[in-house]
Amino acid sequence: MKYILETKYARYTYNNKPISHDNILEKQLKGIAKVIIMIRKSIVILILTISFLWNLAGAQDQKRIIYLSWKNVVDISLKENMSLQSKSYEYDAQNYEMWKSLSYFLPSLGYQGIMQKNLELPVFVFMGQKFVVGTSYTFQHSLTLSMPLFTGGSRWFNFEMQNNLRKALSEELKGKEEETILNSMQAYYGIILSEELAKSAEEAVNVAKQNLDQVEKFYGAGKATELDFQRAKAQYSSTLPLLESALSNRRLSVMRLKSFLNIPLTDSLIVIDTLKRKEFLNEYASSSLEELKSISKENRKDIKALEYQKDAIAGGKKMALSQFSPTIAIAAGVDHAAPMDNSKVTWSDYIRSKSVTLSMSWPLFEGGRRILDYQIAKVKSDQMELAYKQAEYGAEMDIEQSYYGYAEASKNLQGLKDALDQYKESMRISNLLYSQGMSNQLDVLNAQLLYSQSKIGYLQGVYNYNVSQLSLLKSIGLLDRIWK
Repeated sequence: MKYILETKYARYTYNNKPISHDNILEKQLKGIAKVIIMIRKSIVILILTISFLWNLAGAQDQKRIIYLSWKNVVDISLKENMSLQSKSYEYDAQNYEMWKSLSYFLPSLGYQGIMQKNLELPVFVFMGQKFVVGTSYTFQHSLTLSMPLFTGGSRWFNFEMQNNLRKALSEELKGKEEETILNSMQAYYGIILSEELAKSAEEAVNVAKQNLDQVEKFYGAGKATELDFQRAKAQYSSTLPLLESALSNRRLSVMRLKSFLNIPLTDSLIVIDTLKRKEFLNEYASSSLEELKSISKENRKDIKALEYQKDAIAGGKKMALSQFSPTIAIAAGVDHAAPMDNSKVTWSDYIRSKSVTLSMSWPLFEGGRRILDYQIAKVKSDQMELAYKQAEYGAEMDIEQSYYGYAEASKNLQGLKDALDQYKESMRISNLLYSQGMSNQLDVLNAQLLYSQSKIGYLQGVYNYNVSQLSLLKSIGLLDRIWK
């Protein structure tokens, strides 16, 4: 290997081949570029890998598996339901309004500091002489204490009105809790019902498939007719849409409950309870309709809320009447003033003054606004009386509807259970007789159809029985007994 340096042309040769400075530099730059590209690719791959692992870990942390019983549903609803939280904030705001109304009974203390530059001073002419009055600068500090002594009772009426509104919102909040729990429990038992209906639909599909397989064997052996085979196929095909509908309802019922409980859609719910008969009424199960109506008068939250609202609006009439009375107030003040010809003021330049003022104001005529305010308050009070009576009628209708709904569900449940047992046995006997050639395919199909319908009816009956008890408890204002 031979290297030759030619100083005149500044060229290198390698294996007798000339290499210029530009070619060497180009090759070096290309090598450096390749290394940089490899480093950048490695960094990008590392960042993507870290990001993927981080997102995967975050997704695993965010997704939860929640086990639910009906008691868990009650607890989560009271803590997490968004509409209930909104009503709670409304109650808190009104509570502050009540305390604000009490603050009007307290005196007001204020401070005021003034620095005034008089651009033009007043000039008086007397006997041909001009007199300038005032100084170029005025500095003043004032401390004032004021308190209304008599306002016609408006402060007290305002406090009563705000307090009644607070009590009304308290009852509305309790009623909202019952409404939220009822909706959540209905959604919860709706999940269990949809799960059972899906199982029932799947069972119907399996039974129809088994029957189709048996008829197909008989048809191949010449023991069944073409009509039996077509009926079995039609029966099997008719069960498939019902299964798909049941599965869709199950998914929708889960989403509905998650919305009530404020649970992310990515979380998974596992229901612990099964669809079985529950007793929520306990000692009220044997109460008559009149007894339940009597109980509701003491416990219905919406009626109590309207009572407080009615009292609050009646307080509005009193406030409107208080505008006709005079207002008496007392005020005391301490002033420190310093009139100066320049801006260099010190504390010794201030002159102190004290004052006590007792004032009375009595508007005699304001265009009739006070009379109109009273008439408006009176109309609102009369309107509230009508709303209260309508609510009482509505409450009685609600109790009767819930009572008869519970009575119907209670009576129907045992009959649905007996019918289910009978149709199940009838289907078993029909399949047995058909397999022995002692019955036709139509009897088997009818038995399967009746059994599927009776099972769906029984499951719906259990759901109606449980939910009707919750509705009855809410209608008499005692739904909170299940969680207290």
